[in-house]
Amino acid sequence: MSIRVTRLWQRNVLGAIVVACALAVYCVIDFGPDWSAYRRTVEPSVVIGKGQSGSAGGETWRVTTVRHLDRSPQRFGSPLPMGTVLIVIDVDRSGTPAPGVCTAVITDGTTRWTAEGVGGYTPVPPEGMTSLCHQPGPAQFAFLLPGDVVPTALDVTHNGQITVRLLL
Repeated sequence: MSIRVTRLWQRNVLGAIVVACALAVYCVIDFGPDWSAYRRTVEPSVVIGKGQSGSAGGETWRVTTVRHLDRSPQRFGSPLPMGTVLIVIDVDRSGTPAPGVCTAVITDGTTRWTAEGVGGYTPVPPEGMTSLCHQPGPAQFAFLLPGDVVPTALDVTHNGQITVRLLL
């Protein structure tokens, strides 16, 4: 009787190990790609230091100027809301832009703000510069932020994934 119980116990333990391994393989195969895609939305693939240039996504990136404006750059249109500041960042880039939807996001390390769209508080880019990052050449991004925020980085995202983080 005890030999029979021992064999049954061994068979059950072996079966439990096989099931646990099968579940582990399933989780890795099923959730792995989704987890990797999520990580790319919160962790940049490349971080470029303040004042430096670097390559990411087939382009070379460098922040050239960061301006803090306390009034609207437009002669027409509404003034900035009370307690806010408009931060305008010029980025020099060369290379072929990645296809797909591209946005700029600024962060202070805890909160993220998306760049102003065309027609908002965005200043008109100078000749040869664009506010659309799917077009080649230098880019200008504008952000309306609370006045007490100190931004630390500019993230450029393609299809929701951070391509490059430029430290400010």
